[in-house]
Order: sequence, then structure tokens, then C-alpha cells
Amino acid sequence: MRRGQAAAIAFVLGFASASVARAATPEELHHEGTEALGRGAYSTAIERFEALADMGFVHPDASFGRGLAYVARVRAGADRPGDLGRAAAAFEETLRLRPSDIEADHALDLVRAEVVRRRARHGKDATTVRPTLDRAVLGLASERAWSLLALAASILLAIGLFLRRSRAAAFSVAGRIMAPTALVLLLVFLPLTIAARRLRLTTRAGVIVVPEVHLVDDHGTALGGDPIPEAHAVEVGEVRGGLVHVRWGATEGWVSGGSVRLLSP
Repeated sequence: MRRGQAAAIAFVLGFASASVARAATPEELHHEGTEALGRGAYSTAIERFEALADMGFVHPDASFGRGLAYVARVRAGADRPGDLGRAAAAFEETLRLRPSDIEADHALDLVRAEVVRRRARHGKDATTVRPTLDRAVLGLASERAWSLLALAASILLAIGLFLRRSRAAAFSVAGRIMAPTALVLLLVFLPLTIAARRLRLTTRAGVIVVPEVHLVDDHGTALGGDPIPEAHAVEVGEVRGGLVHVRWGATEGWVSGGSVRLLSP
């Protein structure tokens, strides 16, 4: 019995040592993925780039390479359901990490155009969703920009209140104009800062990675309406069991967690 136990332990330790020896660094995985992509081994390339993502490695080049690998597999006719959505998610992630990446932006447009083409081939109309007014306003600037604007408005308000007490007529008039103007700006920018912060803390960006998904309520009952097509961006909120709450334009509901790919923060 002791010999059997010793052999089992030796086997486990040996397997663990071999696993550690085979563990690749992010740089090695990225190199292997790029090399596999170059020689046409698209599924291998996807495995390497996905392994990078599973490790928590975040870099625009890795995300872009992952997107290219999925697109290449689609073009080779070996695509699997959701490949276009995963490619879109990778390019979206690239743009979040490197907003000026023109190639990623163009690739994302091509992927979504292909989704539209495939849906049209099956008699499904293209779906255009516009953000609601609150999301459109928040999207005009980053949380940091709103906070800086609110800070500037508060400083101007303080200066205006100080100038109002000046004995010099010119300064007093300037203060009477500046103070209420700055107050109005502060009442605009401060709520936007708070809303942007709340949105960042309670939601994450995601992309649909299945051909289409129908929204359900929190009990799993279909809500009706148009399904969310593959490759469309959604706002992901609460997670409850196997469901996640998403917002798509003005539409909200729950979808299966496996139908959405969360983007790196």
C-alpha cells in the first residue's frame, strides 16, 4: 500500500513539475500566437491568444492579434459560431486600450459589416441601435474630463464669490457675472462626474459572441422584441447565476453569461 501511495505521489509531483516546465510566459504565448497566425494555424493562434487573455495579460497588440486570428479562421471557412463576435470583442478591446488604432477600427467595421451581410442572407434586417440621451451625453467625455470640468467650475465659483466682495466696481461686476455662471456649470458637470463614476463602477463593456441572443427577465422569461445580433456592443451590469444584465441602447434585460464577452477594463 505504501509503495502504491509513493508511486502515486511521485506521478502527481512529476506531472506538476512537467506542467510548470511547460508553462509559457506572456511573451512566449504572444510569439507563438503570432507565428501560428503567420503559418495559417488559426485555431492554434486563437488558443495562444486566448491563453494570454486567461492569464489576465492586457495589451492592444495581443487583443488585435486575437481578433485577426478569429477573422482569419472565418475567411478560411473553418469558423465556428461566435467567431465574428469574438473578433469584434478583440478589436473593441484594442480600441479601448489604443483609441487611435485605425487598423483595429477598420477591422471592427469590416467584422460588423460581415455580420450584417450574413444576417441579410438569412432574411434578417440590419439592426441599428442608438444610445439613450443620458449615455450619449456621458459618452461626450471621460470621467476624468467631467471631473476636471467640475473642478474648474468650482474654482471659478470661488473666484467669482471673492470678486463680488471687491470694492473695485469692475471686479465686483465681473464677480457678479462669473459666480452664477460658474454655479450653473458646476450643477451640470458635478452630476455628470458622479454618473460617469457610477457607470464605471457598476458596469462593464461587453460584446455579443453568439449569432443572436434574446433578452429575458430575471426569471428567464422571454421579453420579446428584436434579438441582439452578434458583434454588437452592450453594457453589462449585474451578474446573477448564469445570467447577466445587459443594456443595449434603450433596451434592458438578461442574457446568458456565455453569450457575452466582457472586455478588459
